[in-house]
Amino acid sequence: MKRKVELLAPARNLECALEAVNHGADAVYMGAGRFGARVAAGNSISEIEQAVLYAHRYGARIFITMNTLLFDSELEDAVRMAHELYNAGADALIIQDIRLLYLRRQKVLPPLPIHASTQMDNASLEKVLYLEREGFDRVVLARELAPEQIRKIREKTSVELECFVHGALCVSYSGKCYISQEDCGRSANRGECAQYCRLSYDLEDAEGSVLARNKHLLSLKDMDRSARLQELIDAGVYSFKIEGRLKDVSYVKNITAYYRQQLDRLQGQKTSLGKCTLFFKPDPRKTFHRDQTEYFPDNGRFTLPVHQWHTPKSTGEYLGTINRVFPGGFETDAVVNTGDGLCFTLPDGTFSGFAVNKVEGKSIFREGIPLKKGTEIYRNYDRMFEKQLRGKTAERRMDMDIEITARDGGLFLTLLRETLPGEPPAPVTVPLDCVFRQAKDPVKTRDFLTATVSRMGDTPYKIHNVVFSPEDFPWFIPASALAMAKREALEKLEQLVQSNARGFRDTRDSGQPEQDPLLALQNLFPSGSFPTAATPIGEETPLMICRYCLKQALGYCPREKKNAPGALQVPLYLIRGQKRFTVTFDCQECLMLVGRAASSRRARPQEMKK
Repeated sequence: MKRKVELLAPARNLECALEAVNHGADAVYMGAGRFGARVAAGNSISEIEQAVLYAHRYGARIFITMNTLLFDSELEDAVRMAHELYNAGADALIIQDIRLLYLRRQKVLPPLPIHASTQMDNASLEKVLYLEREGFDRVVLARELAPEQIRKIREKTSVELECFVHGALCVSYSGKCYISQEDCGRSANRGECAQYCRLSYDLEDAEGSVLARNKHLLSLKDMDRSARLQELIDAGVYSFKIEGRLKDVSYVKNITAYYRQQLDRLQGQKTSLGKCTLFFKPDPRKTFHRDQTEYFPDNGRFTLPVHQWHTPKSTGEYLGTINRVFPGGFETDAVVNTGDGLCFTLPDGTFSGFAVNKVEGKSIFREGIPLKKGTEIYRNYDRMFEKQLRGKTAERRMDMDIEITARDGGLFLTLLRETLPGEPPAPVTVPLDCVFRQAKDPVKTRDFLTATVSRMGDTPYKIHNVVFSPEDFPWFIPASALAMAKREALEKLEQLVQSNARGFRDTRDSGQPEQDPLLALQNLFPSGSFPTAATPIGEETPLMICRYCLKQALGYCPREKKNAPGALQVPLYLIRGQKRFTVTFDCQECLMLVGRAASSRRARPQEMKK
């Protein structure tokens, strides 16, 4: 039997949400006005409601991110917003602060499904078992888990499992990164990450020897697991998640369409309706792309490089090398257009690029850049591809059967749209309000009626089959009457679809919590030991806990002794101007720990620690 699989796409705004659905997403995750882990990607309740109505039309779902840790003073506002989202038709909340789950248990939060964000550090079987026992409906797994680890989790649990398959990678385990809060007061657990992992650093060993200079030593390539989707399906993954709530609509269109194609080739069963027709060829290299890595550790370490030290920026697609340099430009075999963005690494190690203003055949004209023959060239902006993406790039339509019936002295029009396997049919029937007469040529009349009723315009449907009952249907129906009946039936179908999608939400609640959230938590935990999110981190708490390892990247991994050049003098130091961070290693657990250098330590009383 085919396993159900869900393609989950990101949306920073309403436009991205609609296009994610158009390009094949089974579900979309987006932020509301507050409490999301991407503070710059919030949406109003009205915008979310519009996204919900559109997604539900296709049987797709909208999940809302509330995945930050909350201060006690924010709980009431968070609960109020959850009620507003419930009324707007949202299908689930993605949370980091477990108190929201407990508030659902106390019926302070509305009865929405709740997903455990990857920010909860869901990196072990023990953690997933705990979250399942507590009542989470889904767990978003840590990016660092390999398929075999996921398989073992699936064997021991029944909760839905979601994993990332594409997009930017955090170098630290999600939810365990405090470096941004420590150094500049912007907490990743509050949606305000300053992305210290994308900055350049010098690296020194314990004796002060320089190991690297001005490199982006913590910057990882982007994840791309498109070649391993079947393996992940077999391991028990239900939802395949694309990262990117800060990405633009071109990225959402391109990457969603690409993974829709990949999943459709496999043996998974879709969880939404409709078939997407694309008017472009998806290519992940042509929108934001920091090279690629599957990011699957082998026995705890990465066998292929996962880092990109020369730049944290999008490098795009590899075009080839420079064949010849001439005064004022260079030649390459790749097809390049004016307006394209090209990038490359200069002989001094600097990453640079420019917008192409002049091309003649294989010759690209640009003065003042010291390029050499053999330099690798990348295109990080494809003008023609972006132009294509600005237009209509996809159409998603559902199959519909139409039946025209003569019975009980009247004529009736019935619409029956496609359903998911196991889902009962939901026909909609309306009477044809017209004076009808015997057709002079019943065969030609049925052909005329079929052609007329099959015109679906800008609706989300395409006609799969038109049937008549009886088969030798003898009546002529005016086109205007047929169009009016079809319009009425489509309106009733839309109402039925939206009503069914809302499920248990037949009535709207007041939008106000019936009980004070803190009081409800105290009632649930009468000993007074109910959880709190705001806990100051200690002086010895690592600022980052990473599976990625600089020792391995430099060739000093003790598990690879045959390749190691010798002992590395630890701790190492990441240095950026006056800032210094220590780097130590737990080789038994295969972890790298980034911490405070002694001279950099200072109190951060409002750090949010899990």
